[in-house]
Amino acid sequence: MSTHRFYQLDVFADTPLAGNPLAVFPDGNGFSDNLMQALAREMNLSETSFVTESDRATKRVRFFTPTAEIPLAGHPTIGTWWLLAELQMLDVPRDGTVRVTQETGRGVLPVDLCLSDGTPTQITMTQPLPEFGALVSDVAQLGRVLGGDEHTVPEHPTAQVVATALPQLMVPIASLETLQELPSGGTGGNLAAYLRDLGTDCAMCYTVDTVDPDATVHCRMFAPGLGVPEDPATGSAAGALASYLVWHGIVTPHDGVGTVVVEQGLEIGRPSSIHAEIFVGNGGEINEVQVGGQAVTIISGEVTL
Repeated sequence: MSTHRFYQLDVFADTPLAGNPLAVFPDGNGFSDNLMQALAREMNLSETSFVTESDRATKRVRFFTPTAEIPLAGHPTIGTWWLLAELQMLDVPRDGTVRVTQETGRGVLPVDLCLSDGTPTQITMTQPLPEFGALVSDVAQLGRVLGGDEHTVPEHPTAQVVATALPQLMVPIASLETLQELPSGGTGGNLAAYLRDLGTDCAMCYTVDTVDPDATVHCRMFAPGLGVPEDPATGSAAGALASYLVWHGIVTPHDGVGTVVVEQGLEIGRPSSIHAEIFVGNGGEINEVQVGGQAVTIISGEVTL
């Protein structure tokens, strides 16, 4: 028999039992694809990450849902590198900000670690540049599959599929109250089929009305087709949403940077905060997408195989 250490973190939160839970195996060297998938199924969280050595980057990180491997994910990136820094498994300075790289299914991407006396205080990932996809014209139908009605989704700005890692539908909602009243997972299978026709599994619903006055948007993310009725914190969707908000002129960049603070997870008792920055060139083009946050390690254990 062999034993393998794992940890569970709450990501995009600074207190336990908030944010988005993540399982991390910091030493996945020698694990087969099948074993990683089986362990992710055993962990039964939205994602489990596995760290291995890389000849192209500081580390290779692989991301698994309970049913499939995905090329890149937001909160697993933040949580994985938070843990590696916390366990002092990286050759980095004890203080200041340092850039490392991760080999992922979307290529080699940078991650910035902010440390104080050897302890991480903020992890920031760089995501691929946004790809803007399908627009949704029938807002009445969209409102209904979300579990609302023909008044749930306004006509402007237009709901749109955007990808900075995975394609996800950005959906403006008429008001904070309307967003709070939507059922988790929308209409379930109907929403899943609707999203699949658009080439995505995820609906990132937002309003610029917020609970915290320091937040930019209040969000709920539904992915019933992935077995996730509601995600408490979605880093990949936060990068796509921030890009969407800047691209459509809803957030105005200052000194070339558009800043978006996402509050999410409140409706399901997992409050989270995600910080996104969109770097914009002189011609209005998006040059870089960064998403960052904090994490808390709450569980450590061993798997015996």
